[in-house]
Amino acid sequence: MASILVAEDLSAVGGISLSAALPVLTAMQYDVAALPTSLLSTHTSGYGRPAVVDLSSWLPAVFKHWTQAQLKFDQALIGYVGSVELCGLLTDYLTNQNLDLLVVDPVLGDLGKLYSGFDQTYVGAMRTLIKSADVILPNVTEASLLTDLPYQRHPELKPTLTALQRLLKPGAHAVITDVERDDHIGCAWLDERGDVQYVGQPRLPGHYNGTGDTLAAAIAGLLGRGFSLTRSLELANQWLNLAVAETLDQRRTDERQGVALGQLLRAILALN
Repeated sequence: MASILVAEDLSAVGGISLSAALPVLTAMQYDVAALPTSLLSTHTSGYGRPAVVDLSSWLPAVFKHWTQAQLKFDQALIGYVGSVELCGLLTDYLTNQNLDLLVVDPVLGDLGKLYSGFDQTYVGAMRTLIKSADVILPNVTEASLLTDLPYQRHPELKPTLTALQRLLKPGAHAVITDVERDDHIGCAWLDERGDVQYVGQPRLPGHYNGTGDTLAAAIAGLLGRGFSLTRSLELANQWLNLAVAETLDQRRTDERQGVALGQLLRAILALN
């Protein structure tokens, strides 16, 4: 089994981030190393101010121990980091890992704004982190922040993607993950000729926490198993659509919880 390091925040309640990524990647037959970058009592949408534990003093000890134990990971998925210091620590550690695949979801903001507590210094630290990535998965807001282009809900894709590509190493791919086309939502990227490609699924009603985390885990897992970028994005979007549809069918009374994963996990197991 391949090993994958997953570094992002862990919310005790809410079904997002690490809580979403772990079952997805475990079902895809990975040995998963879960590295929480911070601990939260809940996620930050709808529950009020969560209790947060800053792990910046713990992570250097983790990396030191892992190095002494000669742990090596085949792949890595990086999501919410949270501080300039942690971005630097992760950058340094991953540089020495000789990974087959590094996928970064550069969590910075949404709806045209930085998340609370982030500033331009943090954006700069994220630009440094993504230089080592093989694939990055920004949303429309994060694409704007990383490239210093004005935010537009429906951006011109070719110049935005071209600007993102300039931030990456040769051969890496930038994929914008929440691109809306007609009644669909999906992913856009540039092919080898520099043409915009798009895959999406019908947009279902409602807002659901954790969809980006679930999508990123599925994409990283598929890429790590050897699927092409196009096929990985097609399958991951299909699976996410299954998860949102299942969530709708359940008629949940608490909309703050992440998406239902039953149908998505069944689809993964069928692929295995």
